[in-house]
Amino acid sequence: MIKTTLNWTVKNLKNMYDGKNTLQMDHVIQRQSGQWDGDKLKKSLLIHSILANYPVPPVYCLKEAVSEKDYSYSILDGKQRLTTIFDYIDGRYPLDEETPSVVIDEVTYELGGRYFTDLDAECQQEILRFKFTIYGFEDADDDLIEEIFFRLNNSAPLSKPQKAMPLCGVENAKFIKSLLADRFFSDICQFSALQRRKSDDMCTLLQSMMLLDSRHEGYEFSSISADEIMRYAAHIKNNYSEEQKERLYDIIDYLEKVFPEKDKMLKKINIPIVFLVADTAMGTDYDSTKGIYRVGPMYFRQWFSYFFDECYEDYKQYCSSGSIKKEKTLKRIEVMESSLKKYFELEETEKSEQNGQDIPLSEESSPDGESLPDGSMPTDTDRTENGLPAENTEESPILEEESAPAPTIEGIFPNAVSDDLEHGTRTEEDKPPEEINPDTE
Repeated sequence: MIKTTLNWTVKNLKNMYDGKNTLQMDHVIQRQSGQWDGDKLKKSLLIHSILANYPVPPVYCLKEAVSEKDYSYSILDGKQRLTTIFDYIDGRYPLDEETPSVVIDEVTYELGGRYFTDLDAECQQEILRFKFTIYGFEDADDDLIEEIFFRLNNSAPLSKPQKAMPLCGVENAKFIKSLLADRFFSDICQFSALQRRKSDDMCTLLQSMMLLDSRHEGYEFSSISADEIMRYAAHIKNNYSEEQKERLYDIIDYLEKVFPEKDKMLKKINIPIVFLVADTAMGTDYDSTKGIYRVGPMYFRQWFSYFFDECYEDYKQYCSSGSIKKEKTLKRIEVMESSLKKYFELEETEKSEQNGQDIPLSEESSPDGESLPDGSMPTDTDRTENGLPAENTEESPILEEESAPAPTIEGIFPNAVSDDLEHGTRTEEDKPPEEINPDTE
């Protein structure tokens, strides 16, 4: 590894970031942008520190060749400081009213409430010509980059999930970030802006991965706490197979079909449990390319609504204080999976399969003249979403046994729904609760 000191002003850095595109802020081990959003005083005090000549932490970057003469620089540490200054110069926010005044060359300048363009010319020039201490690294492999990032931030106020990212390795970090940018985590799940800044979405994904590995790979976990997530992240470094990735991709794809839009019950405390239950609902012989599952997505969605209507009281007792403990986590999984199996009579189906009886399971298709579990007829949207022809076509739904007579939904799941749902009625009291108990760790 080669370490050099780079002599750039804020103006140089901003030109590299804006125009030349040689300064990158999106290295995979970096935290998400906006970590200082909502804390205007913190951002303002950085600007004050620059003008008052107070100590400002160094910036660290990785220097990589893009051609024989050109290089790009990826920020490893200092992203929030640089973006805070760039945003201020671009007029994205004024300084906090509580920002102290500053003395430059024996002249006092007021800063509170001022945009960059409102500052005196002397203050503007001081900001643009300010020089961070900048260290550049060359010829550093992924392991070294991970170690540098971890050591730089080990005593800084990063959340534990953010510290877990470099522990899992660069390749896994790329994979995880791609999943978090996908529709399920970015649009459908319920994460507040604050939770995303703390990387709670990343923590939730790692919890889900860990529980799936416990089921399929025999991974032993003691809780789903942030400390345990850091241990799990180190465990999967160079140790997360393509088969594990495919399973995760398929579950997320299935859940995107289940939830076409944001659902208020897809909260941090519930999401890892839903992953496990979706894994059960998909079955071992699913075919995601053909849309064939043990329980079709639209039926899973009907059950999910039913669960929080009818089974919430049994479930929520394990969502209170100490919900990250292994015992309470396993109980949440047990309650939710038991409801799913009872709703669709999956245990009876499993017994019949073991006895060699051929009983069709719920797939993406539903039988001729079929109704949904709530007694309603599927719309063309439901049909298309679940792999069926629209109502005005003459194609027949695909069943596992084409020669077998098409059973009715009632024949497959005689006890799948309550009387209220069968008759399409629901009282105001039957609606899901607006909120469940707060997530606790």
